[in-house]
Formats: sequence, C-alpha cells, structure tokens
Amino acid sequence: MPLVISFNFSSPVPSLSKKNLLLALQHRDRVCAISIGHWGLGDLELRRVLDNDFPMLETLSISNDHVARVPPKYFAARHLRTLHLRNIAIDRGCLLLASVTNLLSLRLERIPSPGDFPPEYLVERIASLPHLENLSISFLQNIPLPYTMMELRNTQIPFIVIPRLSRFIYIGIGTYLEKVLTRIRTPFLQDFRFTSSLDDALTVLSLSAFLDTMQNLNFQKALVSFSTISTTIAYHFEQPPVDGPYFVFNVLGIDNRLGALDSVVKICSAVAPVLPDVESLVLESDYDCLRLPRFVVKPALWHSFLRSFGGVKTLRADMAFAAELSETLHADNGLAIKELLPVVSKLVVMSRVALVHEPFYSFIRARHLAGHSIDLQVIQHCPPSLRPPPISWPFDTFPEGSKPITL
Repeated sequence: MPLVISFNFSSPVPSLSKKNLLLALQHRDRVCAISIGHWGLGDLELRRVLDNDFPMLETLSISNDHVARVPPKYFAARHLRTLHLRNIAIDRGCLLLASVTNLLSLRLERIPSPGDFPPEYLVERIASLPHLENLSISFLQNIPLPYTMMELRNTQIPFIVIPRLSRFIYIGIGTYLEKVLTRIRTPFLQDFRFTSSLDDALTVLSLSAFLDTMQNLNFQKALVSFSTISTTIAYHFEQPPVDGPYFVFNVLGIDNRLGALDSVVKICSAVAPVLPDVESLVLESDYDCLRLPRFVVKPALWHSFLRSFGGVKTLRADMAFAAELSETLHADNGLAIKELLPVVSKLVVMSRVALVHEPFYSFIRARHLAGHSIDLQVIQHCPPSLRPPPISWPFDTFPEGSKPITL
C-alpha cells in the first residue's frame, strides 16, 4: 500500500509521532509522497533516514525555517514528478536537482541567494527536464548578481526548448531572469508572471526575443494598474476562463509616477510586437484623484506608451490619467491625430466627481471631422477589473494542520 507522509515541525513534536514518522520513512519502496514543513537544522536522525533511495516517490515538499543545505547528499528519487523546496539553500552541489529527469512541476521558492544558484545552472537543470510543465522560482533576498555573473550577460550560448512548459512564475532580480530568458524557448507558455524591482526590470530586447518564440498568443485586453508601491501590467482574454492564458509584469518599489510610467513603457514596448491584437486597454490608479488630480508625466512618454497599443478600440482610464492623456491627444498635436490610437472608437473616463471640462474634446472632434466617430462615456462606478486566474498547482504542499502518518 502506498504511503503519503505529511509532517509539520512548527510545534513541539511528540516522541511517539516522531518515532512513527521515522518508521514510515524506512518503508522506502512504498512511500509515494513526502511533505515536511518547518524543518529546522538540528534533526540529524531525520536526515539520515532521508539519505536514501526512494524508488516510488513522486512528490517531495520541504520547507525550512532556517537556511540549510538539504536534502541530504545521497537522497535519490528517480520517479519524482513534483518537487517543492522553500527556503532551502540551492547550489551546484544539490544532487537532487541533478538526479531527477521526470519532473512535471518544479518550485524553488525563497532561495536565499542568487549567487549560489546562478542562472546558467538553472538553465542546465531545466534542460534535463523534457516533461516540465510548471516552474516557479523566487529569491529570499532581492540582491544584485555578483559581478562575475554579470560579465556573462551577453555571452552567446545556444538556447534550449522546454516543449511542455505552460506556467512560469518568477520573483526576484530582473537581470537574473534576463539571463535565463536569453537561453530558453517556451513555445506553449500560457501563464507568465514576473515580479521585480523598479531598478532591475527586464530589458526590452530580451523580453521581446523570449515572447516572440511563443505560439497562439492572442490576448485581447491589457490592464495597467498604478499604485504607490508597485505597477502592474497584465494581459489576458476579454473574458478569461478560470485557468486561461495570462501574462503579468509586476514592478515593485515605485515611489514616483514618472518612474512608474517609464517602466511601463519599456515593458509594453517589448510586448507590443508579440501581442498586436489587444483591443481593450484599462488604466487604473489608487492615487486619490481629488488630492492628486493630474498624473504629471512628459508627453513623450505617453506617446511611446500609446504607440504600443495601436489596435486598441476601447480605452478606459481613471481621472488620475485623463488630464495628461487629453493633452497628449490634443488636436494641435498632429502626431496624436495621425498615429496614436488610430482605431479607438470608445473612451471611458472613471470619475467620482462631476467634470467641469469634457476630457478628450479636441481629440474626439478632430477624429469626427476626419470621419471617425468616438463615443465618450463618463462613469462614477466602473466594473471591477478581471482578477488574475488563480494558481492551481497539480499537487498540494505544506497543508495547514498537517499531521504525521501513523502505521
């Protein structure tokens, strides 16, 4: 009979429970799943039991309260399908990563330092996983890459194809991910979520090249959301399924609106050639439109931003953006009339207060005289934005209230 072992070290462990856990792990030819939460540093007895071959093991999850080099050196599981390590020091000496080739899902979260786990090694490892479908990488510390790693940034290395990868989640240093993206191709990626700081975002060229290799991308809607701490750019279907395709770029550490839009322009410029079918664009902000009525940014940035959305038919914007956009799209600006938003047919402004001046009047009138009508709507309560699809992993790790197995 297969054994599923789930154990949580967050509270004092009764000696009987601990004994049962060690006894269960000795039945290595029957264990198919192991989940260990809050594992500390001092349990040498448990290390010795795990330092073996588990021929039937398919799922392994280990969470650590402290930094430790686990799993044990001689741990082996040739049939492992899902691996989740949290707060574990991963480096080139991690034999577990070198021994598994049948993984479907790999989650390496809260890695203590990128310097011990260089991007070239990550690429080397996932190159040996032809069946990989889900990949999640995150770092505990958002620190720069060592200089020796930065020197390799433009090195020409043949890329690898990950044919089955459908989800890729990354939280950490943009330059680290950039080095990974220049070396991999994921033709059927459907869920891509990237989070980094403002000063360390991806470059336009690396992101464009990575996205350009994908197939069947036809997102119709883009949502750009500004807040006092981050900016989010999300691409999805107009009415996405529960687990449908979704790309999101989250830039943290933004304390000024100029830097926020500059970061957005870079990302959207990289995405635009790959996702030309975006027809609906939403601009949201948590800035108080009564206290900060103008999203003051140089017009050139707005020009660059709007050029990335040449196919947009519907634009919805909070009042925080309306004044700047109205000036950018003014009829006196010949560039705006000829090039920006060439097919837009509907403008929606969300304002909680009555407007004294009609936004976009000059732009709408000029387009009307040119034979292109635009419908303007001012609303007080906009419909809620589409929420990102929930992340549903094919395995459940570190469940709350885990209890040790009893024989």
